[in-house]
Amino acid sequence: MTVTPPETGCPWPVDSACFTAEWDALDPAVQDRAILLASETLRRLTGYRVGGCPITVRPCKATCANTMVLPAYWNTGGAFHPHISAGGYWVNSCGCSGDCSCEALCEVTLPAPVGEIYTVKLNGGIVVADQYRVDGNRLVWVGDQTGDCPWPVCQDLAAADDQPNTFSVTYLNSWPVDALGAYAGGVLAMEFARACTGNSKCRFPATVTSVTRQGVSFEVVAGSFPEGFTGIREVDAYIAIWNPNHVRQPPRVWSPDIHSPRVIR
Repeated sequence: MTVTPPETGCPWPVDSACFTAEWDALDPAVQDRAILLASETLRRLTGYRVGGCPITVRPCKATCANTMVLPAYWNTGGAFHPHISAGGYWVNSCGCSGDCSCEALCEVTLPAPVGEIYTVKLNGGIVVADQYRVDGNRLVWVGDQTGDCPWPVCQDLAAADDQPNTFSVTYLNSWPVDALGAYAGGVLAMEFARACTGNSKCRFPATVTSVTRQGVSFEVVAGSFPEGFTGIREVDAYIAIWNPNHVRQPPRVWSPDIHSPRVIR
């Protein structure tokens, strides 16, 4: 069972089994705040690789013309065409075909990762899910193969995606939260609720810089989880799975030869 607070951003699903009688006694506003704090904390500490809000992109299908970046002086009349592919590699191609395929697939490339497809719209209507599949970060048409590829090469970007001559894909541009993540979210939300109410059972480390007690000195770096961990074992175990190197955001590769779809914010 999961608990979802009111629509504020895109909260992390949390496992209600982590909540105790303390939770039930809290004001609902405190519960909502604790879940949202846990949501944003886990998003950040996993390097924004997990959870979050879906995005909508307005892609277009690659063509033979724009997947081949040919020098202006090259004679295109020959059988082979050395060129820079859409992935930024020099290749010697004899035409426009897919990787490992004798014929080009009807597909579009989406910004990775593709965690879950929510809606595909074409010409203002919703495409039935069994008409396409996801290969990595490629949306492949698997419907009727007797006609032309339905994914358009261009579209009317000035029009909303519920109008004719448009194409959009709404999907989660990260990995979805699994059962282990929901458990970590529930544990963290419970601790945030305790911190918000001044409960002495709160397991968060204090943000002090130096403490001496009974002849033993130790330091805690000030700030919110500066080392990328919370100090709560079960939560940190989940964070370590997704972000063992404490990256602050997913790395990206940019090239002028690779064009990304337009993202609707």
